[in-house]
Amino acid sequence: MIEAVRLGVYSREATLWDGVDLAFDAGSVWVVTGPASSGKTVLLSILRGERQPDAGDVVVSGESLYRGSAEAARSFRASSGHVPERFADAPGRTVEDLLRLSALAGGGMKPGEFLERQVHLLSMVGLYGAEKWRLSSLSTSERVRAALAAELLRGPRFLFGDGVVAASGRAHWYMLGGLFRALSREGNTIILAERGLPERWEGAAGEGKAVGPFRIYCLPLTAPSDPAGRSNRPSVTDATGGQGVQG
Repeated sequence: MIEAVRLGVYSREATLWDGVDLAFDAGSVWVVTGPASSGKTVLLSILRGERQPDAGDVVVSGESLYRGSAEAARSFRASSGHVPERFADAPGRTVEDLLRLSALAGGGMKPGEFLERQVHLLSMVGLYGAEKWRLSSLSTSERVRAALAAELLRGPRFLFGDGVVAASGRAHWYMLGGLFRALSREGNTIILAERGLPERWEGAAGEGKAVGPFRIYCLPLTAPSDPAGRSNRPSVTDATGGQGVQG
C-alpha cells in the first residue's frame, strides 16, 4: 500500500495544496484526475519518491519514503516504473533502443528473453513490428505506448502514468483498461494522473472521491463486455515475468 499523509506543496510563495491524505491499495488501478495546473504531475513525482513534499510524508508498506531508510527508498524506486506524457530522446534512437535501455536499467536480460518480451509487449500496446521505427517519427500516441511497453519490460511492481490515457488516444482506451486490470490482478499497483476519465472507465469506477483539488477513482478488476466484441484478456505474464494470469 502507498499512503500519502497530510501532503502539502507550495509554489511561488503560494499553497498549491495542503493536508492531502491518500491511500492506494496494492493490486489496484487508481486514477487521479484534476484540472490543468492542479499539481497532478507533482503528486506523481512525490508518490514515486522523486520529489520530497513541502509538508507531510509518503508511506509504502509501512515504511516512510522520505524519513525512513535510504535503502528502502531506493528499493521502492527501483521497483517502480514511470510513463510520462512526453519524453526527450536522442536523434536516431529507435523503439528497440528504448526497450533495451529499460532492460539495462532493470539489470539486463538474455537476448532471447529480451526479443520475446519485446515482441509480446509491443503487440499488447498496438505497436507490433515497430522495433526499428525511429522515436522521432512516432505520433504522440505511438510514443507514449512505446514508453509504456519499455517500462513494462522490467516488470515494475508499481507503475505511474502521467497523461498516458489521454495521450494514447480514444482508439486505445479499451486496450489500456484491460492491460492495467491484468497487471493489477497480478498484484501490481497502477497509479495514473489524468485530466478526466474516459466515459466507460468513469461508468465502471463510479463517482470517485474528492481529495483536495483531485478526484480519485479505483477501477474495478473486471470490465463489462466491449460492444465491439473485442477481447479484454491481454496477457502480461510472458512479457513481464508474472505468474501466468491473463487480463
